[in-house]
Amino acid sequence: MQFKTESPEETLALGQSIGRCLKRQDIVLFHGDLGAGKTTLTQGICNGLGMTDYVRSPTFTLINEYSGNIPIYHIDLYRLDTFADVNNLGLEDYLFGDGVTLVEWAEKLIPSEGASLRDSFGIDKFLEIRILSPGPQSRLIHLSPTLMPDHDWSIFPLQK
Repeated sequence: MQFKTESPEETLALGQSIGRCLKRQDIVLFHGDLGAGKTTLTQGICNGLGMTDYVRSPTFTLINEYSGNIPIYHIDLYRLDTFADVNNLGLEDYLFGDGVTLVEWAEKLIPSEGASLRDSFGIDKFLEIRILSPGPQSRLIHLSPTLMPDHDWSIFPLQK
């Protein structure tokens, strides 16, 4: 599924729709350049999960935990350089916890080229989100659910 948003407000609204689709133990993996809108989309997802607090990117804290209708774990791997650094965080507690786990810079979860999340963490069910920013406000947001057939994606607005 691909969507185009033309403002932070539209990106936030799309995130809310995504959040309403998510369930306990879901993992959302974000890919996108610095400033692409990962945290804005995350704010919307958290709102869609019933959280009303402001979402801050955990760039320096690495992991923020929020309370919504279900626990939300927001992880930012931007500052970590190696897979060993990532592996030392003990992410299994979050990835296999009772809440929804949102991971920015998710490509750092994979130890080497050709490896997969299944290889590194035993994960094979996730929603991958790629964000491109072709203009100052516009975003192209591509959603790729993997092994998530029990989710109802029909609540999304018409794809643009």
